[in-house]
This record gives sequence, structure tokens and C-alpha cells, in this order.
Amino acid sequence: MKILKKGPGWNIEWACTGKGNGGGGCESLLLIEEGDLYVTANTDMHGDTTHYTTFKCINCGCETDIPNNQIPQRVQTKISNAYRRKNRRD
Repeated sequence: MKILKKGPGWNIEWACTGKGNGGGGCESLLLIEEGDLYVTANTDMHGDTTHYTTFKCINCGCETDIPNNQIPQRVQTKISNAYRRKNRRD
């Protein structure tokens, strides 16, 4: 992900660390745009599900979670709605 011309949408610089997904990131610094984000979920042994906002590195393919407090509510809502629509179809 490389910026050629800054668009009107939200973006953030974030390093590929693999945080939340077992590590193993390549430490590339990436410009993450809202279209690069998606929701992942983890269900524990008690059946409680926690949702995360995640991106996949274009350099190594590792997934990294971004804390929700780093993402505007508007973007979180958009991503969550897309996740719910997808799960209703599956």
C-alpha cells in the first residue's frame, strides 16, 4: 500500500506486527485505508465472541489487528455493517 494521491477517506500509518494474530509480522510501515480493514472474530471456550478490526499486509500476508480506539466510529460502523451483511449471507 503506497500513497500516490491522498484521497478523501480515512487512513492511518500502521506497522505489520501480527499483533492479535500470533505475531510474525514483517514490520513494514503501511498506509492503511478504510477499504483495507475487515472484521475478524475469536470465540473462546465459554462461547464469548470478541471482534477485531484487522488488515492483511501486502508484503508478507500476515494479519494485524488495529485497536478500535485508533479507528473513527464512522469507519468502525461501516466495517461492522459489512461484516454483518456477509455473515447473514453465509
